[in-house]
Amino acid sequence: MRRIDINETLNQIGLGNVFAISGGRVARILNTDGDTCGVRLPINASRRVEVVLNWDDTYIVRRVRKVTRGSHRGMEVIESEHSGIYCDQVGQMAYEASCWK
Repeated sequence: MRRIDINETLNQIGLGNVFAISGGRVARILNTDGDTCGVRLPINASRRVEVVLNWDDTYIVRRVRKVTRGSHRGMEVIESEHSGIYCDQVGQMAYEASCWK
């Protein structure tokens, strides 16, 4: 994944969307080189939205759930994923990913 400026990415998502999704909580996603390549917006204790910049200057937006019960406890499941998202669409897609379906 490609390196990002986290402030620019948050501005593209929109501060209103960030507060609506996570209440303003934001974490960095790091690549193998230790560079910031995305943002993690926690929805609740077991779900989050991740926005990651791809090499072709489009975003990948996904909703991830951490399994909390049963034999698969601790595993992470991608509940939805959309790729090829342009910067003018990333806020809407991140918000939609945060909504319970």
